[in-house]
Amino acid sequence: MRHRKAGRKFGRQSGPRRALLSGLVTNLVRYERIQTTDAKAKELRRHAERAITWGRRVAELIERPPESLEDHERAKIIHAMRMVRRVLRDREVLHKLFHEVAPRYLGRPGGYTRIIKVRNRHGDAAPLSFIELLPAEAEAAPAPEKGKGKAKKGKPEAAPPAKAAKGKAAKPAKAEKKPEAPAKKGKKKKEED
Repeated sequence: MRHRKAGRKFGRQSGPRRALLSGLVTNLVRYERIQTTDAKAKELRRHAERAITWGRRVAELIERPPESLEDHERAKIIHAMRMVRRVLRDREVLHKLFHEVAPRYLGRPGGYTRIIKVRNRHGDAAPLSFIELLPAEAEAAPAPEKGKGKAKKGKPEAAPPAKAAKGKAAKPAKAEKKPEAPAKKGKKKKEED
């Protein structure tokens, strides 16, 4: 039994496995969407979300001018960068994580990635999937203002009567089909006789 043994091994020893996951996290942050096997995507999600959380915790401090930071705040930033640096070895990607990706998720308590199952790979039939970073909440669904929200509510109310009119137009078409139905029944009776 594998109790208290979290994580997948991928048939690799610890060094190559760490290198694999480091490369996957680096490419996910760099390209924001990559294709890999389902098992690797699920394991990658753990490591990527942990790295993004480190960035999110200090995102507000990084946005402030460096002169206004106190020593303990600078130490927080350095500590977070060093913790993420264990996984992300590329300086450009590390910068992108802390300055572009992590600030997107300031109000979000986790769940920064999405896994979409795609197909099975030709050759070994391994299930493949896309793993991607979610867009910022403001980009995904803009919050309506009070004035605009009321106007939008008025438009859908006007739309349902039009749909109801379409529904009424469809009912006579069904009524026209009803006379055809008895004719079919008559044919069946003739066949039975």
